[in-house]
Amino acid sequence: MKISRRQLLQKGVPGLGWLAAMDLCAREASSFDPVKHIHMKPRASRVIYIFLEGGLSQLDSYDHKPALQKYAGQALPDSISPPQFTFAPQGTIIPSPFEWNHYGQSGTYASELFPEVNSRHIDDLCFIHSLHHKSNDHITAKTVLHTGVPLEVRPTLGSWLIYGLGSENENLPGYIDIVPTDPNRPTGFLPAEYIGTSVTRPNRKTGDLLWENLKPRFTEQRRHIDFIEALNHSSNPVDRKISEMEMAFRMQTEAPEIMDINRESAATKKLYGIGEDHTDEFGKALLLARRFSEAGVRYVTVNHATPRYGNLWDQHSELEKGHRGNAHAVDRPIAALLHDLERRGLLEDTLVMCGSEFGRTPTFEFFDGATGRHQNGRDHNPHGFSMWFAGGGTKPGYHHGATDDFGYFATKDTVSIHDLHATILKIMGVDHEELTYNQSGRHFRLTDVYGNAVDEILS
Repeated sequence: MKISRRQLLQKGVPGLGWLAAMDLCAREASSFDPVKHIHMKPRASRVIYIFLEGGLSQLDSYDHKPALQKYAGQALPDSISPPQFTFAPQGTIIPSPFEWNHYGQSGTYASELFPEVNSRHIDDLCFIHSLHHKSNDHITAKTVLHTGVPLEVRPTLGSWLIYGLGSENENLPGYIDIVPTDPNRPTGFLPAEYIGTSVTRPNRKTGDLLWENLKPRFTEQRRHIDFIEALNHSSNPVDRKISEMEMAFRMQTEAPEIMDINRESAATKKLYGIGEDHTDEFGKALLLARRFSEAGVRYVTVNHATPRYGNLWDQHSELEKGHRGNAHAVDRPIAALLHDLERRGLLEDTLVMCGSEFGRTPTFEFFDGATGRHQNGRDHNPHGFSMWFAGGGTKPGYHHGATDDFGYFATKDTVSIHDLHATILKIMGVDHEELTYNQSGRHFRLTDVYGNAVDEILS
């Protein structure tokens, strides 16, 4: 029997649509492994990542180099070959403008930049002084730090952790990004459920942190979910979609309570510097991080990136003024977070980490090479920089790796970003070589085909 093209479409398209929908659901279901990827005993169950965006100078914080003072005003020696690419022509060596002292029983030599952290918690910190990568601009450097690659759209460390371990609280996301400058970092090839949920920048009038999706629309959302459940008959992928929507609904009943920091005591708010001009904004962010972590959020990033004291931590000029102002805003809240976690018995199984996407150069950069005008600051330096850790089974008072005499290049016990990621995964009980995701016929992993955990920093 002959049928017209219109009849063929009328009879066939609904069936094709159903097949396409079933195929989509099957693909989605096959890409998800509900088995959690615990490969070893975890040292920590949660991470709080304090990200100082722009490039904290290792040479003016925790990587002391006497050679900068000794050879101030001179060119770098021939033994130090500057990289081929810098943002501006490099000048002579400039010393650190900050005073340095020994702190704690560990005798850690640190600058005066973070007085409260240094005086109260220096012996709790574990340092890596030999981090390095090859990305010199902020965008690719941040991408490398969070995903392991500079340009491709890949899942972040947080997304990988939630994919592998899940969330500890079914009513909250497993990964929360507080005051990010680039919110909603993509999950790459991982399903969208593993994306970081952003808590937006503070309201400049009230200082309150905002969560745009938390709106009083419970009745409408409940009806929407009930309607979809009524349409559902048997498909497991649809069940999972419904459970995700249920989680979003439940989140709006629990998250506002957690975000209400007025529930904290006056003493706790004072500890974080809340209500004081310089520390109020970041104090609220870190207190919120503690509250989310305590409630079972596995991975929380807290970003400090305010132009109030310069362009982020990116001091190409006026380094002393910019770094002092930024440090004044974060020092007390960071010390408060460490103290708060410790007194609540949470620091032992919480990994706190703090650092930037890269460090700074030991030389100043010319503003105008023709006239010799220069800026009193430092250029980007991804070739050797520092990061510290606390809790989570890391060795307190320990220093790993080193840069050269001028702090330009990592030279001893060097640590790549893949090594860093492998170490964090191991702290969380995950073997970086075993945590994979099958995409387009290839098993991808956070560390690609590289990386070794830095066991030396683990207790």
